[in-house]
Formats: sequence, C-alpha cells, structure tokens
Amino acid sequence: MQRGIVIAVAAGAGRLVLEIEGGRCAILQFFRGARVRAGDVLAGRLFNVGGARLQHLDGQAVVCAMLGFRSRAAALRMLRNG
Repeated sequence: MQRGIVIAVAAGAGRLVLEIEGGRCAILQFFRGARVRAGDVLAGRLFNVGGARLQHLDGQAVVCAMLGFRSRAAALRMLRNG
C-alpha cells in the first residue's frame, strides 16, 4: 500500500495529482467517492495503468483511474494544460 499527499486538484476536469514516496507523482482521474482537496493524505494501491482505489485516513473511499506517473513538475504541467 502506498501513501501520498494531494498536491493539486483540477476540479473542473476531475483530475488530481498525488505525490508519493520518492518524489514521483500519480496523475489520477476522479470517478466517485469522498471529496478530495489539496493537502489530503490518501492511501491505497496505485498501478501504472488502470484503476486506483484510495482512502482518506478516516476511511472514506475515493475511486480514480490512473493516468500515469510523472515528476512533480511534469504532473503539475499536465494538470494545468488539461
């Protein structure tokens, strides 16, 4: 199980960037579940391609699609550019 902190959210596009160990960032497409904000800590399994079921530390679930791993700068640029 991995744990990370949400560093950016593009609510209109339903995307978020989760920074995990080692400085890598996961770019995720939000589908359903608990509201996610920058600064939230999420834990769960992340796969290179496919879905990710994550949880807030209080247990509220978040279901996302994995769009890939990038460096922090590249992930934030992708989020900003849509």
